[in-house]
Amino acid sequence: MMRLLKGIWRLLSGISRVISVLIPLVLVTVFVLALSAGLSESTPEPLPERAALLIAPSGPLVEDAPPVEAFSAFINQNYDQPALLNDVVRAIRWAAVDERITTLVLELENLAGPSTSQTLEISAAITDFKAAGKSVIAVGDFYSQAHYLLASQADHVLLHPEGGMFLEGFSVYRSYLRTFLEKIQVTMHVFRAGENKSAVEPYLRDDMSPSEREVVSRWLEGLWSTYTGLAESGRQLPDGALNQFIGSFPERLASSGNDLAETMLAGGWVDALADHAEMESALAEWVGVTDEDGLAELIDFQRYVDDIKMGLAVSEEALPLIAIVPVEGTLVPGDSEEGMAGSDTINGYIDTALEAENLAAIVLRVNSPGGSVFASDLIRRKISEAREADIPVVVSMASVAASGGYWIAAEADEIWALPTTLTGSIGAFSAFPTVEGIVEYLGVTVDGVGTTPLAGAASFNRGLSPEMASIVQALSNGAYEDFIELVADGRGMSEDAVRPIAEGLVWTGAEAAEIGLVDQLGGLDGAVAAAAALAGVDSWRTGRTRVPPSFESVLLEELSRSFRVSAMPAGGWFESLVAGFKPVVRGLSSLRDPMHVYAQCLSCAPVL
Repeated sequence: MMRLLKGIWRLLSGISRVISVLIPLVLVTVFVLALSAGLSESTPEPLPERAALLIAPSGPLVEDAPPVEAFSAFINQNYDQPALLNDVVRAIRWAAVDERITTLVLELENLAGPSTSQTLEISAAITDFKAAGKSVIAVGDFYSQAHYLLASQADHVLLHPEGGMFLEGFSVYRSYLRTFLEKIQVTMHVFRAGENKSAVEPYLRDDMSPSEREVVSRWLEGLWSTYTGLAESGRQLPDGALNQFIGSFPERLASSGNDLAETMLAGGWVDALADHAEMESALAEWVGVTDEDGLAELIDFQRYVDDIKMGLAVSEEALPLIAIVPVEGTLVPGDSEEGMAGSDTINGYIDTALEAENLAAIVLRVNSPGGSVFASDLIRRKISEAREADIPVVVSMASVAASGGYWIAAEADEIWALPTTLTGSIGAFSAFPTVEGIVEYLGVTVDGVGTTPLAGAASFNRGLSPEMASIVQALSNGAYEDFIELVADGRGMSEDAVRPIAEGLVWTGAEAAEIGLVDQLGGLDGAVAAAAALAGVDSWRTGRTRVPPSFESVLLEELSRSFRVSAMPAGGWFESLVAGFKPVVRGLSSLRDPMHVYAQCLSCAPVL
């Protein structure tokens, strides 16, 4: 045994010595690589004199992209930083007046989304591009329903003969857990304030309530109407053509010999079927300039944005600043993570903006279904500090700005939303499970004493006492009343006028503008212009606050890219398995409110 232990000790000592030698070598290697990259980036290759702008983002379009967590950067050698929606929009607008750019090419297959609201903002930029007399081409093997809405705005839509797309409409289906929870003897304690606060319905019912069905149908039809109108106008087809096409799709598919691509071509949704070689040939002709390989000369939009930014940084340096502060994801206390907007991070953004030289105004760009009431109010109070410092604050709502997302917006000087933004959902709830039924079934008894009637009154294995239940309900009621009050104060309305449009009801941006929850309809550009007007400036520059990556993240990400290290299997079933669990894990990890009270719209995920 002693020899075995000594052998293990010698092995560990050897590993320790190897690590002590390797780490400095790795650090030196990474430093050299980073220095080389920095030198190469300081003298970027100039853009071609004539080329097409390629919009081919990978992953989702986001408002904010917090640095990837250090360990994730290390194990994921194929990690792609999400593209900023604003970069895509600006690239297209800049290209419209740039003589170097002849054409716009949309290649969307690796894009997650975009949402209908994101497409509205991009399509407005595409309209400007077309107005400059330049062509837009969409190419793809397959188009998702989300991809197609953007592709439909192109002058030419090409589809692979063996590819296809599927247009079906929008839907909202949720899993209802009441019977399941009863069978496994888990008690879900639910408290809500706001009659239509549907976030907790799945714990209380086995189906969608009639009132929730009515509310969801209303805003879902509004979003689908926008989708069909935009797609039909883009393809120059009559009103109602898309619904008619979907309604008769089985017959149309059969008449095309069950060929999906031919069905789409016959319906007028694409212009031509082309394989990869034919697409490349067509692009070369439309773009009008080729590279050394004879292919169309293309500039990736991110490279283009970086090039333009370098020039603007000098020319606009002295202009007043409109700071854009992104709020992306579920609201949680603490720091931002993937899919979650941390109150400390957002408030740090606002502090950074307030410390900037020549600050004229702040635009809060909100894309959040809400979350923790505590986190929401921390951000709201920081916004109030900015307004007290005589800095105008305008909120620009993206795909969703509901519940806590509206909580932080209500007191802004102006609120802008897209017609398809999901907003409102003014309400509050608390929900948590107890397992006293399981404990009893297993024959386990729980007994003890407490110093007060409330000691141990909220126990995971004993359930909830009536006194504690009344306290939790009171906390939800209190949060709801606070919500009503701040909306009334911020919007210049009476509390009696707010209550009928609160109650947890979800509204589209167009509806919210009619009932006074939103001031103007428009995208980020409109909100920025409004902020400049409030600040009294005619010319301005914009700056977006971002979290700088930590040294650990940069180091491990560089290691991953340089040495192609991967600690987990990549591709196929494993990535699919991990992706399936992400929403569950993220949803559970976002429940961090210290009082367990939430203002969140769980059914407000952007419709794609």
